[in-house]
Amino acid sequence: MADQDQAKQQARRIMSRLRERAPNSRQLLGIVLLLTAALIVLVLGGITLAGAGLSLALATPLFILFSPILVPLAGIVAVGTGGFVSLSAAFVTACSAVAWLYNYVKGRHPVGADKIDAVKHKIADTASHVSEKAREVARDVGA
Repeated sequence: MADQDQAKQQARRIMSRLRERAPNSRQLLGIVLLLTAALIVLVLGGITLAGAGLSLALATPLFILFSPILVPLAGIVAVGTGGFVSLSAAFVTACSAVAWLYNYVKGRHPVGADKIDAVKHKIADTASHVSEKAREVARDVGA
């Protein structure tokens, strides 16, 4: 009898511990939703992969048949696209530079104008020092 009572008490303790650690309904719902979403993504990924493989298998003969036309065409398109992108970037850069210069000349102090002014003053100071030195050297040579 005592062994049965001990076993029942131990079973009750184990069951109470399991109830304490068991996830609540909100956590279970979250786990179920997470697993469902993962399964849907996995299935859609498999369908996409299978579709891509099937499309490639069906299109390969066409690519081989039309490759004498497609390869040079792809090269022309790549060079044309690269040229267009480069030209567009150069145009945007030129427009930005002209707008910056316009704002600088108008005295609106665009970004970086203080650095340009500092360099301009440094060049002017250096030029005045060089001209003073040249006058001193000219006086020393003439004397």
